[in-house]
Amino acid sequence: MKVSRAWLQTYFDTPLPDTQALSDALTFHAFEIEETVGDMLDVKVLPNRAADCLSHRGIAKELSAILNLPLKTDPLRQPLPYRDIVSPYLTVEIEDSNGFDKLTAGKCLRYMGAVVRGVKVRPSPSWLKEALEAVGQRSVNNIVDATNYVMLDIGQPLHAFDAKGISSILVRDAREGEKMTILSGEEYTVPKGTLLITNAGTSEAIGIAGVKGGKAAEVTAATADLIIESANFDGTSIRRTAQVLKLSTDASQRFQNRPSPELCAYGIREVLALIQKIAGGEIAEVVDEYPARPQESWNVSVSLAKMNGILGSRFTRAHHRL
Repeated sequence: MKVSRAWLQTYFDTPLPDTQALSDALTFHAFEIEETVGDMLDVKVLPNRAADCLSHRGIAKELSAILNLPLKTDPLRQPLPYRDIVSPYLTVEIEDSNGFDKLTAGKCLRYMGAVVRGVKVRPSPSWLKEALEAVGQRSVNNIVDATNYVMLDIGQPLHAFDAKGISSILVRDAREGEKMTILSGEEYTVPKGTLLITNAGTSEAIGIAGVKGGKAAEVTAATADLIIESANFDGTSIRRTAQVLKLSTDASQRFQNRPSPELCAYGIREVLALIQKIAGGEIAEVVDEYPARPQESWNVSVSLAKMNGILGSRFTRAHHRL
C-alpha cells in the first residue's frame, strides 16, 4: 500500500521524521517497505495485518507505537451518530445467499446507504487532488475522490451512485448470463452467483459488490442526488469474483481481507462529512441493513505488572497515552 508522509502527519501534532527514517522504523518493527519515492512509502502489508493496516490510519497507529508519539486524533474512537435509522427515501434488501453459513450472514454482512440531495459535482479542491496523487490515485471529481480518500484514510471501501431513478437497492446473486457494464466502459458477463448491487425497481445491476461500480449509476457533472454505499461483503466471495473476472481493485483487496462490519458506520460518517464540506448537499437519511447480530464491544482490563510479566517489557503508566 502506498502511503504519504504528509497524510500520516495529519494524525500527529509532533513532526514526523523524514521518509527514510519512517521506512527504517516500519521495516524493523512491522512491515517491509517495497520502495520510497519522495514523500511516498510503498508498505508491504501482509494478509495477517491487512484488515487493520491497509489505511493511513492503520499505519499511523503502528508509527504511534513504534516512535512513542501520541495520535492527535483517531476517527475510530469518535462517537457514531448512525444507529437503527429507517429511511423514507431509500430501502435496502439483502437477498439470502445459498451456501453460506447463517453465522456469517451470507455474502453481504452489512449494507449502509445514505441519501444526499443537492450536491455540486465538480473538480476536487487542490488539497484532495494532491493527497490522492501522492499515493498514485487519479482524481476524478469531488464525489468519487471523497470516497477514495476515506477508503485510503481509514480502510473502508465506499461507492457513490447517482440516485436518479433509484429508491430501493437489492443486493442479490447474479442470474445466469447476466451482464453489466462497469465504470470504465467494459462489459462483463458475470458468473451466476456473483454478488451484485441492483436497482430493485428495474432489476438493473449498478455494481459488482465489493469490486467495481456500474456505468448505469455513474456520478457525473449532471448528478444532483447521491446514494452513498458503505458495506461489508464476505471476503471469500469477493476474492473469487475478483479472480474470475480478473478485476482486482483497491476495494476488493480490502474486502478479501475481512475488515470488520463495524467499520461501515465510521466510513459513512467520514465520507458524508467530507462530501458536505467540498460538494455541499443535504443528508436526507441513512439506512442500515445489518443481517448479522451487531458485534458487541468489551472493555478489557489488565494490570501493568501482569502485562510486563508476560511480555518481559518495562511499560510504565506514561505509555498509557498511546
